[in-house]
Amino acid sequence: MSSISSSKSCLVLTFTLIFLFSILLSGNTLAQQGGIGVDNDGPSFLDISIIETDDFTFVNVEVRDLNGWNDLFSINVTVLDNQDRPISSVSYMQYTSLSSTSVATILWNQTAGNYLDRTQSTWTPIPVAPWNPGNAIVEIGLRASFAFQKFSGQSIRILAMDRGQLTCEYNGPFSAEYTPAPVFDNVAIPIGLSSVIAGVAAIFMVYRRFSNNKLARAVEASHSAPGEE
Repeated sequence: MSSISSSKSCLVLTFTLIFLFSILLSGNTLAQQGGIGVDNDGPSFLDISIIETDDFTFVNVEVRDLNGWNDLFSINVTVLDNQDRPISSVSYMQYTSLSSTSVATILWNQTAGNYLDRTQSTWTPIPVAPWNPGNAIVEIGLRASFAFQKFSGQSIRILAMDRGQLTCEYNGPFSAEYTPAPVFDNVAIPIGLSSVIAGVAAIFMVYRRFSNNKLARAVEASHSAPGEE
């Protein structure tokens, strides 16, 4: 009888593992079919740095979007004085409008100040290790470098927006001496990671039940053993 119960427990555990593996496999397949394929994932900052040279001040912004670098719509950089008035405001834009379906010639728009040097400003997609270890490193990051003729400012505000109008924002001093802390806004837990968490919990519950059954059988056997007082 004990052998039959043990076999049933092992069978349940085996089917549970097979089921969880199927969930993870289907999640990976969906991600590969849709590029990265993460719904409602907004942009988030990978790195922000301000570098001063003899002639320019470079504001370097690295942003990621799990749906791909070309899902980003714009990155806006605004430098303010000590009374929160804009000294310079510029935008890097990949589309002429939110309804555009293809990446346009990159637009550098300046709505306040006259410090941006477009010839020195650059952009490039960057490879980022994705959340799913089974996928190769892909270009889900974008690096935009804003080159300004040197001027003084008190603070800086950076706003990145994707085509779904989801955003991430950074506020800090306008200084090359300051290193921004890591920003973890708009962090999404992808389906693969969620499945792993749920799978580990389910395996633990099955294992605990199996262990409890073994303990109960051992106790029952000790009470029914010959010579019991």
